[in-house]
Amino acid sequence: MATKGRILDEYIAKYRTTAPPEEVAVFDGYVDHFSLAGQILEARKRAGLTQTDLAALTGIGQSEISRIERGNGNPTQETLSKIGRAVNKRLAFVDFSPPA
Repeated sequence: MATKGRILDEYIAKYRTTAPPEEVAVFDGYVDHFSLAGQILEARKRAGLTQTDLAALTGIGQSEISRIERGNGNPTQETLSKIGRAVNKRLAFVDFSPPA
């Protein structure tokens, strides 16, 4: 794991152990939201696509793709599916260990 990611993971773990439970619940929602945004950005780059390329392949506006990748968008399931198909990925739930 890259240093930046490791440091962020350490910060998240520390925050979860020190913040009040109601704040942790809200925080975890943001973590999930921005994790999805990061996954989309990473998948696009791994596919060797620019935002403009992805827009052309999906019919989604480049500005919407930018918003989604910055975590400012609220993509529908249909939009996520279009993006997934363009980068040879599919939507799925994955197992994870809940935060302590």
